[in-house]
Amino acid sequence: MKSVKLTDNEINRFLNLTRELHHEKPHQYEHTRIKDGKIVFILYNSKKLVYNDNEECFDLLNNILEQREYDPFPSPEYNEYETAHSVEILENYEFTIGSDESGKGEWYGPLVITAVCTSHEENLKLKEVGVTDSKKLSRQQILDMYHKIEKLDIKQETIVLTPFSYNKIYDKFKSQGKNLNHLLAHLHSKAITNLLSQINTSNVLVIIDKFDYKKMNESLNVNGNVKIIQESNGEKYIPVATGSIIAKYNYEKTLKEIEKRYNINLRKTKPQNIDKNILDKVAKIHFKNVKKYSH
Repeated sequence: MKSVKLTDNEINRFLNLTRELHHEKPHQYEHTRIKDGKIVFILYNSKKLVYNDNEECFDLLNNILEQREYDPFPSPEYNEYETAHSVEILENYEFTIGSDESGKGEWYGPLVITAVCTSHEENLKLKEVGVTDSKKLSRQQILDMYHKIEKLDIKQETIVLTPFSYNKIYDKFKSQGKNLNHLLAHLHSKAITNLLSQINTSNVLVIIDKFDYKKMNESLNVNGNVKIIQESNGEKYIPVATGSIIAKYNYEKTLKEIEKRYNINLRKTKPQNIDKNILDKVAKIHFKNVKKYSH
């Protein structure tokens, strides 16, 4: 068994994602006790989460622990990228690239990855219009901020995987013995590499999330002169915050298109109430609360 301390937001996400699993009566000092096949979670009143050391639990944790350093298979020898204590000033670089995703923790809707490449001047303009972490913004504020960003015409790469495409790619990675972290690393790396190919300089700072540096190292091949740092709270950097807003905007936009096409309100619908013929087109099938209703 392993353990991790959760924040209040992560506790809410944990309770939401595991509500369809089999719950047992909590013991003393426990808030929630879950035992569903290989999945075992015990959430204590102290906010400590104890969990089974297996891939089923890791997959759920990947959707709960957002923007934090988490590697279920830690490999110290891969500590290649510099961490937060040695962060360089953005002004020292001609361009800065940051990426973020939206939809990773939701069982319904798409997965969206956005990487943004900005100059120092563009960072100042983005700061002036009020760019901040999308998690601090309402849906209407995200829409308004997106249009402000759009007018600045900055370099960006956005990858949108509808549930149908997501499920196919996830199954492909799974068949190769890979998990969600491998998929995320692949998509972030693809977006970042596409941006790097558009600029004619190696004076670039790339900010990546610390979700799994080994898998990012395997996927991200860049010029040795490009500087790479890891951040567990990357949204404090303007390029990453900008990417988070663009990704969230595209998540909401694509979600609306899916809901309109299939005449369904996914935020107010449970997986068991969705027609099996369309489930893989509106939901991420590997989520535990969805998978049981997909057959």
